[in-house]
Amino acid sequence: MLELRDVSRAAGREPVLARASLALSRETPTAIVGLSAYERDTLIRVLTGAERPQTGSIKLDGKDIAQARREKGKVVRVDAPAPPKAGQKAGKRGSVDAGDLDQKLRLAITKARGAKLIVLDAPSSGLDSEIRERFVADLKTLLSETGAVVVLVAGDADEALGLGGQVVVLNRGEIIQSGAAADVFAHPVNLKAAVATSFPVLNTLAMTARDGRGVLADGASFQPPDELRLPDEGPCTVAFHPDDMRLERAGAGCLRFVVRAAGEEVIGGRRFVRVNFANASWLTPQASSAPHAGAILNAFVERSRLMAFDATGKAIN
Repeated sequence: MLELRDVSRAAGREPVLARASLALSRETPTAIVGLSAYERDTLIRVLTGAERPQTGSIKLDGKDIAQARREKGKVVRVDAPAPPKAGQKAGKRGSVDAGDLDQKLRLAITKARGAKLIVLDAPSSGLDSEIRERFVADLKTLLSETGAVVVLVAGDADEALGLGGQVVVLNRGEIIQSGAAADVFAHPVNLKAAVATSFPVLNTLAMTARDGRGVLADGASFQPPDELRLPDEGPCTVAFHPDDMRLERAGAGCLRFVVRAAGEEVIGGRRFVRVNFANASWLTPQASSAPHAGAILNAFVERSRLMAFDATGKAIN
């Protein structure tokens, strides 16, 4: 068990933990999302006993983490493999073999077996898109075999979802949501949690609620479906994950948007189409061949997948 009690720590002027208390067990791996690279490093140094917290205590199996760290091999940090240096020997693809980085990462996790605590820093961030996708899919199995308390400080939300277990969402040092990964991803409590748990980036549409409908920045009207409730009045945001939008109608319960294609992107080993709607830019999975830029398309979102947030960012539905 890794126990944090009333722990505070900052990265420069930015709070990373603010009077945070957590209990993390071996039975359930934990992913932490919502931090920048600099903030991740600070958090990991505190969790592994390399730095002291400014307030509170961290204990591993009842022992102060700084003391546990002195036991060889019991506290292990796993970072993403370092990218190749300029002039490094090329592989079959004309660059350093991407599979080599994947194997180094898997070996580092295997060597950590026998540790009491393993903390990972955005492990898949150095992998190319296709290999990254396979590695993330294997994360849960790889780490379950170590028998350690596992903490994944995620670079992107797909790592947290691949790990399963529980997810902790941090914002300016505060724990704004925690719970089972599937529940946190499906039901974020506010817009910040929704952004932190979306991969790729969350699709959003800003509007002003008025008389039961939304008014967009360009003056167009948005009529919400029965499944979606907007605030009575004032600014609000409607959001959905890229995977919840399709360029082909998936069923009768879909809301249709007329969008304009704006290009193609490869993210996490998958191809997405970027589309524009009103004042918003969205991503949607590419179904077949990419539409040419400027093409007018119908895009569909299942109504139950839409989320609404009020002016403070609090989830409405």
